[in-house]
Amino acid sequence: MCNSCKITVHQGLQSAQDHDVVSIQDISKLSPGSQEVTSVVISSIFNSYNTMLPVVHTLLCSDDDLLYFTYCRVPSEGNQFVKGKLLKSSIKILQSLKRNIFDIAINKDGEILLKEYDNTIKILSSSGEVDTVLDTSPMMLLAIHVNKDNELIVGLREQGPPFPVQNFSVRQVIIFGSDYQRKVTLEFDKKGNKLFSYAFRIRTDSRNIVYVIDGFDVDNNGRIVAVDRNGRLKFTYDGQKDLGTFKPEGITITPSDNIVVADLANDSLHVMNSKGDLLGLQFIFKDLGITRPYSLCFDSEGYLLIGCAYGENEAYGKIHVVKMVDSLMYLVICIAIKALLHLL
Repeated sequence: MCNSCKITVHQGLQSAQDHDVVSIQDISKLSPGSQEVTSVVISSIFNSYNTMLPVVHTLLCSDDDLLYFTYCRVPSEGNQFVKGKLLKSSIKILQSLKRNIFDIAINKDGEILLKEYDNTIKILSSSGEVDTVLDTSPMMLLAIHVNKDNELIVGLREQGPPFPVQNFSVRQVIIFGSDYQRKVTLEFDKKGNKLFSYAFRIRTDSRNIVYVIDGFDVDNNGRIVAVDRNGRLKFTYDGQKDLGTFKPEGITITPSDNIVVADLANDSLHVMNSKGDLLGLQFIFKDLGITRPYSLCFDSEGYLLIGCAYGENEAYGKIHVVKMVDSLMYLVICIAIKALLHLL
């Protein structure tokens, strides 16, 4: 049993006294070297919800199953931040803000961090107050994320046109402490090459490996960059050659540290392990009718939420609640324990 699954799957086990708790790294050493790529990532659709936004650009679930999502293209009056709760057949709207919010994150206190169109990060308290906690000027703020240690991770670039990336361009991912003091700067690999072009979205796993959706151009073509906090490049993932374009928009991490990526260009989900090996690839529009995926997150029960844009003859985007296949969600040893506990 891995430590992540001990918390998220086997909550009834209060201690590891009668069970072996092993690291994901240890399991990977014992596993066969290669795995077959499955074409089934989603085993079933639990529910689908209509929103009042054209696109669900960002999507997060809190530990108490509150839902936060945004629509934000360019600064406009139509942009919106929504706090809600999923009911049986609808989304109960608890709060709505007309703001230009391009990215969101949740800290350990349950406070919502907001990345607006300017170079500031604001915090939304439970009482509804909004205060600025960090200003990255003159650097332009691109993405925000809070890891398991309550560190704030942001993507930055220099002023001016984002593309093409020049030798003098400054493209960074910065790790701040919970006190918003800079701790780590990630910019170059060990050979002096730029790690990032445009850090569009950021997520971390149980070992604090940083996964970045790295944009190449204004058409949102990109790749996934995995790097540790010492600046060591773990892998890059550029999609599958036979698909042509790869436009990663949403990213989230499973309890077993697999990476799930929403590919807008191909209406698909890519799942890879922490080494960058592709484990699953499903065309979710062709198989399930889920179109134009933009954002991903997991809720407290392990369901995957997919935020989408409006489809054909539709005005608003949807949020789909789906179940991923266990083999991609959890380690094999944890699947066996889960099945055994179900029989007891």
